Amino acid sequence: MITYILGLIVSLAAGSLFIFNPPKNNKWIYLLLSAGGAYLIAIIFTHILPELFEVLPEKAGLVLLIGFLLQILLENYSKGIEHGHAHGSHNNQGLIISFVALCIHALVEGMPLASLISGNGIGFNQQLATGIMLHKVPVAITLATMLLKSGLSKNKAFIFLFVFIACTVLGSGLQMVIGHQFAEQAEVNMFYSLGLTIGILFHVSTTILFESSDNHKLTPKRIAVITIGLALGLMS
Repeated sequence: MITYILGLIVSLAAGSLFIFNPPKNNKWIYLLLSAGGAYLIAIIFTHILPELFEVLPEKAGLVLLIGFLLQILLENYSKGIEHGHAHGSHNNQGLIISFVALCIHALVEGMPLASLISGNGIGFNQQLATGIMLHKVPVAITLATMLLKSGLSKNKAFIFLFVFIACTVLGSGLQMVIGHQFAEQAEVNMFYSLGLTIGILFHVSTTILFESSDNHKLTPKRIAVITIGLALGLMS
């Protein structure tokens, strides 16, 4: 629970910093993205997939595929903010569409984090929360950068950022409502949400790793942070 709350606060604070007092050097964002992507890959393969296929033996693959395809669809509108692309939009309609797609991404990934609040369903929720928050911090920064490039005032950009962060909490709340409505299948429903989220995060994390540098060449710094991320995921 502490990881969840702290991650949201840090994400909001980091995005706000880039709105109101942006640092001159932001190359470290890509290092953080790479480390978070590596951590996610590690926990997905070692912690999450085995239990997901145990609980949903016949449907896990389908749910993962739906999540994976959903992220492809969302990125068609979000323009890749989820993995560090901050292209400003020249019209309000394009900005709103990108923002809504990103909020749907945040809402879905917040759903399985309801297990941190309810204490039901997922035994590795702490690792999952850590991975999602490592991913959310650089995404919040990228969103803040994109909003300013689009010509929004700093105050309006902060409101957009706050709504994005709140969508994760909204996703957790939605999952808890579903759990109360279908109490007998609360654990199974949690794993359906988890499968969708992991399908999304699998697409995002692999994209981050493969696009971590130009010409698909990894710099020594990125190799180092990817190694650290993998090691932390394997040890968690």
